[in-house]
Amino acid sequence: MQSTAKALPKVTVQVLHWRGLEKTRACLQSLMAVDYANLNILLVANGAEAGDAKVMKAEFPGIDLLELDQNYGFAGGSNRGLKHAIEAGADFVWLLNNDATVPPETLAALIQIAMANPGAGALGATVLEGLSVNKSAEEQATDIAGVGAINYGKAKTYLRKLPGTFGGEGVQTFHRCDWLSGSNLLLRTSALAKIGLFDERYFLYFEDVDLCLRLGRAGFACLLVPGSTVVHEGNASTQGGLSLWRAYYHTRNRLLFFMSNAPAAMRPLAFLAILGHFARHSIALPFRGKKGQAKLYAEWLGLRDYFKGRVGQATCLDWCEKIDL
Repeated sequence: MQSTAKALPKVTVQVLHWRGLEKTRACLQSLMAVDYANLNILLVANGAEAGDAKVMKAEFPGIDLLELDQNYGFAGGSNRGLKHAIEAGADFVWLLNNDATVPPETLAALIQIAMANPGAGALGATVLEGLSVNKSAEEQATDIAGVGAINYGKAKTYLRKLPGTFGGEGVQTFHRCDWLSGSNLLLRTSALAKIGLFDERYFLYFEDVDLCLRLGRAGFACLLVPGSTVVHEGNASTQGGLSLWRAYYHTRNRLLFFMSNAPAAMRPLAFLAILGHFARHSIALPFRGKKGQAKLYAEWLGLRDYFKGRVGQATCLDWCEKIDL
């Protein structure tokens, strides 16, 4: 077993925890069964609630723990964990959301494709969103989100679904993508050494798209491996009033991403598409009660902060946790 481990690339699985202790526990429990010998698990407590880190360390004594003094967002929290893993000699870092669980064979399948494709800077398993044991295999297949695409004219990013691929494609199959979801993202550290880590201006949302775009521009491929899967609940940390964070950061960061990266000829179209989206919401959301009005206000704050050049962690969202939706 020891010689086998040494022959395999060193992988750090990095789980970012802010809230949702039960979700993190389920994630770590699934990682305990991962069939990969040269593996290290790093829990990044990203400004987590008091006591969470110690509870997880006591329950899972074999994991490494990195406690951060505040919530640095997905981008900043992930970067601090990435630096820790790279300094420890990791060849790959697998970013995994705390609301995700993994089958035992998924990581080995990703590494197999990564080693066969040295030009791949990022790889991802097929994400099964909101999978339910009460659904049939056919219904489960429709839940598969996969190939990341970017439409600059419409200022939209997509995860194209791959209907019918659930368990139906071998691990040797892969699809090239414009981007991969940060909910599970296997990153080659030698590629990161060339392009850098996440752009912390985003804080939350679009940082994964930006990183993958920079990998592509540097000549690295982003590959989706449909023969491997991850079950992801999605937005587990931003429920209730915190769902308004999504409205704010998506609005602000959508502008930041497309105005920074769209080809010059497409930038006016992207800008008009985003403003048109906001204009439609300005008409419709006020008639959708308190929740719709709060969402519109959060979007307006995101729009305002983009034009004021305010990036990173927002300072105008304290009210979101207090609002009853």
